[in-house]
Amino acid sequence: MMSKTEKIYHSFGAAEDSISKAYPIRDIFQSFFEDYAESHSVSNEQQKAAHCISECKTGSLGYNLSYCESCGHIEIHASSCNNRNCPNCQAPQEQKWIMARNSELIEGCAYYHCIFTLPFELNDLIYENQKLLYNLMFSCVSDTLLTLCRDKKHMGATPGIIMVLHTWGQKLNFHPHIHCALSGGGLTESGQFTESCHKGFLLPVEAMGKLFRGKFMAALKTYYDKKLLSFGGRCRKLHNRYNWKEFMDSLYAKDWLPFIRETFNGNGNAIKYLARYAYRTAISNSRISSLTDKEVSFRYKDYADNSATKIMTLEGTKFIELFLQHILPKGFSRVRFSGYLSNCCKTKKLKLIHKLRGTPFIPNPVKGKSMAELLLLIYNRDICVCGICHGRVFHYPRGKPFALPEISCSLT
Repeated sequence: MMSKTEKIYHSFGAAEDSISKAYPIRDIFQSFFEDYAESHSVSNEQQKAAHCISECKTGSLGYNLSYCESCGHIEIHASSCNNRNCPNCQAPQEQKWIMARNSELIEGCAYYHCIFTLPFELNDLIYENQKLLYNLMFSCVSDTLLTLCRDKKHMGATPGIIMVLHTWGQKLNFHPHIHCALSGGGLTESGQFTESCHKGFLLPVEAMGKLFRGKFMAALKTYYDKKLLSFGGRCRKLHNRYNWKEFMDSLYAKDWLPFIRETFNGNGNAIKYLARYAYRTAISNSRISSLTDKEVSFRYKDYADNSATKIMTLEGTKFIELFLQHILPKGFSRVRFSGYLSNCCKTKKLKLIHKLRGTPFIPNPVKGKSMAELLLLIYNRDICVCGICHGRVFHYPRGKPFALPEISCSLT
C-alpha cells in the first residue's frame, strides 16, 4: 500500500503525463512565437498574451492540488493562465456571463440582433488607432440605436443594449465590427415601459446606416483636425491632407448597411451567440487540423461558398501574426452596455421595468460567488466533495510550481 508521499509522486507523474497535445494553439506559440518576435514589433500586451498561452497548463505557472481527507485520493492539475486571449481558459467565464445576462432579459419582450460593420478601407487606420477608434465604434453604435429607438416613429423609448466588439473573420483576417442585442421595448421619458408596435421589425436598415456613417465620419474628421490619429504602417499616406480628403470622400460615397433582425430560437439564444465573441478568442483549439515544424492548418467556413468547411494552411509565424492582431489594448473592454442596461442604472431600471410589468425581479445569480460555487451552479459539479468516497476535499492554493517534499509534509 502506497504512503501519502508515494501517492503524491504517483499523481504528480500522472499530471505531467496528462499535459498532452490537447492544446495545439499553445503548441503553436511554443514553436513559432520566438521566431516571430525576432523579426516583428510586439506590444507589451501581445507579449504577455503569448507568454500566457505558451505556459498555460504546462505546470510552469504552478499546480492545483486537491486531497480527500477520507480516502486519501489526490488530484493534481497544471494551472491555467486565465488570460482573456487564451482559448483554453474562458469556458467558466463564458457560462457565468451568459447566466448574468439572461437574468437581465425581459420575459415576453422581443429582442433583435444587430451588426455594425465598417468599410474594409478603414481597417488599417483602425488597427493603428485601436483604443481610440474602437471606443468611437461603440459610442456611434450606441448613439445610433438610442436616437432611432427614442424616435416615436419606431419605439419612442430607451431600449436596453448589449454590445460586443468582434475583430476577426473565419480566416483570422482583421475585420472589426460590433454585435448587439437590442430590446424591442424600453422606458419612455415618463417612466413607462413600451414595446415596438411593429412585431418582427424595429428599425430601417438604411436609416441606421446613414446615421451611423454620419456620426462616425464626423468624429473621425474631428480626430484628424485635432491630430489625435496615428498614421503608421499601411495608412501612412493619409497624413497628407489631400490623400485624407480623397479617403474621406470615398467613405462617404459608400453605403454603410448594418444588419438587424429579430432573434430566433428564443432570447437566450442571442445571449449565447454574443457570449462566443465576449469570451472566446480568434480561433479555438478544435479548429486546428494539423501542426508541423513549419506550418499550421486550420478549418474555416467559407461564407461565399454556402458556408462550406475548408482548410487553410499558413506558415507558423504567419499564424502568430494573424492571431496577435486580435489582442486588444490593455484594459480595453470588448463588452459595453447602453440604454436601460447602462452599468450606472441597470439594477434600478430593471426593478422598475419588472414592477411595471408585474413580473419578479431576479438579481444576478452569479454575482459574488466563489469558483467552487460557480462550478456547482454551472456544471453541477461540487469540487469540495470527493468523487470516489464523497468525503471532504481540501484544495491547496494555486501558486508557483510546488516542491513535493513541502507538500508531503503538509499532508502528514
